[in-house]
Amino acid sequence: MNNPYPNPNFNPTHILCHYAEIGLKGDNRSYFEKKLKQNIQHIIKWRSPGSIESIRRLRGRFLITLTEHGQKNIHQISEHLENVFGLAYFAPALKVDDTYESIISNSLEMMKNMEFDSFRVTARKSNSPLSFSAQKMNEDVGAAIVTKLNKTVNLSYPEATCFIDMIQEGTFIYQKRISGPGGLPVGVSGKVAVMLSGGIDSPVAAYYALKRGARPIYIHFHSVPHVSPASIEKVKETVEVLSKYQPGAKLYSVEFAPIQDEIYAKSDPKLLVILYRRFMIRIAEILARDEGAKVLYTGEAVGQVASQTIENISVVEESSCLPIFRPLIGFDKEEIISIARKIGTYNISIRPHQDCCTLFVPKHPATKARLTDVLLSEKELDTDKLITTAVDTAEVFLY
Repeated sequence: MNNPYPNPNFNPTHILCHYAEIGLKGDNRSYFEKKLKQNIQHIIKWRSPGSIESIRRLRGRFLITLTEHGQKNIHQISEHLENVFGLAYFAPALKVDDTYESIISNSLEMMKNMEFDSFRVTARKSNSPLSFSAQKMNEDVGAAIVTKLNKTVNLSYPEATCFIDMIQEGTFIYQKRISGPGGLPVGVSGKVAVMLSGGIDSPVAAYYALKRGARPIYIHFHSVPHVSPASIEKVKETVEVLSKYQPGAKLYSVEFAPIQDEIYAKSDPKLLVILYRRFMIRIAEILARDEGAKVLYTGEAVGQVASQTIENISVVEESSCLPIFRPLIGFDKEEIISIARKIGTYNISIRPHQDCCTLFVPKHPATKARLTDVLLSEKELDTDKLITTAVDTAEVFLY
């Protein structure tokens, strides 16, 4: 993250946390606010215990009061808050006395060790008992910085900003607003099951599930002993990265080799990948229902590979009774890669591994599979036994 403190001597006592989309909710807004507050508390207590004295829900924001330990670890806390879905932005802030003189003197102190030539003052007032207006603070603090620090006002493109929030709970000054990831708090949309491969796409799909407030469980299919366990290790590391957004994640690792062996032995080679995908969907659906998840998520994008034509996606989806969400369906590869880099999964995903869906695949797989042909092929397979064995032998990893 960027340095949140242009003045290294600035010592915040509080953090102001603002949300955006939650503010548009109606009668159930308090539910979203409560979940966001819980998530903030949970991530900080887990990652930086002993840092919070209290967290209060205000109108349109939360106010975190830091302990002395928290004040010393403000950089670490800020890094964690950057990953809390539901936050529009947050600001490490110093609470100052509610007097005209205190606001001006502390604002000057905050700004004087910063490197800048141009600046602006952004003061806001909401339910504050102070007699003077936000506009007066803008003018008088600005005049003091010009006079005492010999700086220039630039309201449109300032190199530095002095923020002053005057609210009912007190007056707070700060140097910078740090962007959060937006979206909805994790957990408000219920559980989903994310089918997580060792590739680039599915972790990005998981990210978008988290951003819309879902709480994923992760399901990975591997072909050990036909391939090395590299994909399993990659997926474990990927879930570790994704757990920064969702502490307490769960990963199911499913052995898929026996299913592939039987499909390969008894089915039309052109339909192998389609059949693989249909079995994966059925297994994932059982695990999802066991976990109380209502939806499956995949990283599919139209036309990216042979199995992801519209016709093949339709045939695969027929195997599921649960809805299948595909948040990347209209993305191109460069867009997906850009997001994977941003969330920190890209360097893991590009490490070499053998994907279980690439085993025994012909040079020219079907791109427009017909459901009637696929159903005929499945009649030759012991579907129930294969699926039950895969579910019963799945390994579980907790984060």
